Amino acid sequence: MKFKAVFVFLAVGAMTACGPGNKSEGSKSPAAQPAPPISTAPQHETQGVIASVEGQVLTLDHDGASAAPLAAGRTVFQAYGDVLAEAPLEPGARVTFKFRKVAVGEGWELTEMRAR
Repeated sequence: MKFKAVFVFLAVGAMTACGPGNKSEGSKSPAAQPAPPISTAPQHETQGVIASVEGQVLTLDHDGASAAPLAAGRTVFQAYGDVLAEAPLEPGARVTFKFRKVAVGEGWELTEMRAR
């Protein structure tokens, strides 16, 4: 009779150990990264020449935009895939582009770029 009681006790203990329990580190879903804030700054348009392209960072020699205020010269712009997909990306290409101030921090981002 003791054997049956011990067997039932072990069976119940084993079944409770097989429950859902805590999730392990491997089964946790990755933390969602917040989307970068969308800039509400006004857009400006000017023209220039592509000096260099490094991934999503473009350096442009441009005519400037007094409303921005951005003096004529060489400036680094952040660009995203939708802008780069339709634009010429060879250094020396003459382009017309729209840009705005980034939402967070310093710098400029391209919102549109096309060949001239």
